[in-house]
Amino acid sequence: IHTEMHMIGCSETEGAFDVSLDEEDMIVADFIAERVVDTQPSFVDHISFGKDAFQVAMGILIACRRNLNITQKALKDQPLES
Repeated sequence: IHTEMHMIGCSETEGAFDVSLDEEDMIVADFIAERVVDTQPSFVDHISFGKDAFQVAMGILIACRRNLNITQKALKDQPLES
C-alpha cells in the first residue's frame, strides 16, 4: 500500500504545488520558471505526469487564489463580536 499526497497552497503572490508518494516528492511546480520539476532520483522508474502537468498545476493555483480572495472578502464582511 502506498500513500499519495498532493500539497497545494497559495497567497496573493506565491504558490505551491507538489505531489509525493510515500513521503517522497515526485514533482514540484516551479511557477517562476513555468514548469514542473521531476524530483525523482535517476535510478528509479519515473512516473510520468504528462506534458500538461504544469497547466494542471497552474489551473489549481488560479482556483486556490480565487478561493483565497472569496474567503478574504467573506471574513472582512463578518461583524466583530464583542
